[in-house]
Amino acid sequence: MSFRRRVIEIAALAFCAMLVSVAVTSRLTQSRYSGQDLRKISSGELSSDGWLGQRAELTLTGFSNGMNSVALSFSPTRPSAAELGRVAVSVCGSSEREYVIASSDPVRVPIPRGCAPATISLRGQNFFRPPHERNPRQLSVQVLSVQARSLVGFPIRDLDLVLPILGVISLLVAVAVVALGSVGFSVIPSGLGMLLLISCAVLFVRIAQDRWVPLSVFVSAGLAGMAAYKNSNTRSGEFLSTGGKIAWLAVIIGAALRFYGISFGLPSNFHPDEVPKVNAIMRMVDSGTLNPQYFLHPSLLLYASYAMNTLLHFVGIEGTFRDTAFLAGRLVSACAGVVSIALTYQIGKRLFSRETGGLAACLLAVFPLHVTCSRYLKEDALLTFIVLSCVLTTIIAVQRNRRWALLLAGLLAGCTAGTKYSGILMVIVPAAAPWLVSRSWRPDRSWIAWACAAVMIAPLGFLITTPYALLNATKFITDFRAESRHMQTGHTVAITAWSQMWMYHYWRSVWPGISGLAAVISVLGLGFLMRRGKIEDLLIIGVVLLFYMPAEYVKAKPAPQPERYILPCLPFLAIAASELLRQLYARGRVARVAVAVAVALIVFIPLHRTMALASDLRVDTRDRMVVWMKQTIPAGSKILMDWKPYCPNFHGEVFQIQHIPRADIIDGLDVSSLKESGADYLILSSLFYDRYFSQPDAVPAFRQRIREVFKRLPVVARFEAPSGTYGFHNPTLTLFSLRGDVNALSGATVDVAPAIDR
Repeated sequence: MSFRRRVIEIAALAFCAMLVSVAVTSRLTQSRYSGQDLRKISSGELSSDGWLGQRAELTLTGFSNGMNSVALSFSPTRPSAAELGRVAVSVCGSSEREYVIASSDPVRVPIPRGCAPATISLRGQNFFRPPHERNPRQLSVQVLSVQARSLVGFPIRDLDLVLPILGVISLLVAVAVVALGSVGFSVIPSGLGMLLLISCAVLFVRIAQDRWVPLSVFVSAGLAGMAAYKNSNTRSGEFLSTGGKIAWLAVIIGAALRFYGISFGLPSNFHPDEVPKVNAIMRMVDSGTLNPQYFLHPSLLLYASYAMNTLLHFVGIEGTFRDTAFLAGRLVSACAGVVSIALTYQIGKRLFSRETGGLAACLLAVFPLHVTCSRYLKEDALLTFIVLSCVLTTIIAVQRNRRWALLLAGLLAGCTAGTKYSGILMVIVPAAAPWLVSRSWRPDRSWIAWACAAVMIAPLGFLITTPYALLNATKFITDFRAESRHMQTGHTVAITAWSQMWMYHYWRSVWPGISGLAAVISVLGLGFLMRRGKIEDLLIIGVVLLFYMPAEYVKAKPAPQPERYILPCLPFLAIAASELLRQLYARGRVARVAVAVAVALIVFIPLHRTMALASDLRVDTRDRMVVWMKQTIPAGSKILMDWKPYCPNFHGEVFQIQHIPRADIIDGLDVSSLKESGADYLILSSLFYDRYFSQPDAVPAFRQRIREVFKRLPVVARFEAPSGTYGFHNPTLTLFSLRGDVNALSGATVDVAPAIDR
């Protein structure tokens, strides 16, 4: 290649890197504020519902001078006010301009040069007092949203934010060129690139925030996997030569882990999402029909739990049908989780080898996230099972040339949607059969009609598993729309994909859910499969993306267990990691030793974590606190608690228990009000308050209010599990005294303020 051409290519790459840096920077940080987000940028008389009083200021930071404008959207509605609202707006002390609010169309105000940070002053006009309020406020207009914009469609950020991102992206491009252009390359250059990327991320962490760390690890691992590929057909040697036997062992171990402690917390309802499911089952029992009258989720899990509960009573289990329904639903998830291990082995074996399938089954058997979700009356374990069934059926149809089996795969894709609405994406797998057969970008024409038939039969699978979506269409549409809105508006806080650089679930779900080492090796495996580029490789990558990308896209990532949304990705991440290790094993003695160590670690580390969590499972911290309080706290004491499922359940009249209404918990945690409430004690659960410290973009004022409780109220006792909180198990519980007589009860207080000082 000539010197001139190389210079042109480098210049083009640099120019593209700059454009990408500017665009990415604009998406990484929040530029639109509405609802509770307005609290982050406002001061003055702007209430939580957006209504403006006399004056308020909005402060936007990190935007380039003179290249942006602010779009202010106001509501034209003014209850009990005869005339339209008016508001005066000025930016950074400029002369005011008055606007009459006749519609919700945005009012655009330019940000002048030298205006950093951009301070928008709002002054209310023609006030009114709402008659329905006990203490009417003097209101002007309601602010709906504030958004920074520019002529290019997205806001331009300050140069000091763009430059570090440009540096990281340029390094990514450089390492990608090395990785993609080096057939037969060793892992050394990609490993060096990984170190450089992580160092760069750490160097700029104060400017670009810690979002660069997970992205750097993810991209570096993927590029390292690409660079590790060699254009040769390697054999596995003696790598796990007894893959089938190992798979059976994995199923046995997986079953033991999933069924152990499956009745945790009963008869208390420690998992709040299980209660609506049981309520729906009991509506079917009471009405004598299969109409659950509940469609926030599809019906397959409800029907399976109903059938399992009927079976339990047939074999003589004791208890009312409602009481045993919780256990029945959990048994459905546990059985689905165990069978998923065997299906993972079959997929790995049919696509790659017995060794790959055996190791993948071992990994899925011990992953803490999959084990934990297999103990809940929730859709995720059942969804993963049907996803694996659909993929395996498609593979069998293609490999054995059984076109009719593709119809069964389409039916299973519909059943996947009958487990969780997002499961409808699985129709892509049987639809891809013509390409799987041809093993190229040109589909096999003889399979196109069968693939289309599989897609068309998928709605039948959905209606078989959720028939009352058609028979009770009005209720179905209402619930479906409510769930759809929830996915887009968020849970507690709305977490967008770009604000976390599409790495929220990798860092917060995959990393702790399968262990950090397994998370890195699985992405190495995805990079390896991407570089090798066989059709079966692309199938594994495609299914991972099929469930990972929508989970990142939706704004609802509900604590305390948002990680369950990516559960269907885990079997395929395990297969990718296993295939990489199998291929590397045949590359010499050093490689064999390294692979043997890696296999031992990625199995042992998650297994150790899973067993530690299981050891704390039978006696939950909530049960431990009940026993201690009955022995220590005077009977009849009045105790305030946050949300009921997150707190101890006393099942009696030992104490006067008052749960703060869920919507009022934050407002109710005012220290002065708590002391004047007449209550003796307060109990807070980390399942409630931890989300305001661990989840991104939480309202700072909420954090501060919780900190004040820990700082100003004396602590009587604190209960936590040795292995910590995971899923809905073992929250950290703190008992505060509202009377100040701590020493008389426990002799010493526990300082827990550092636990939330994050």
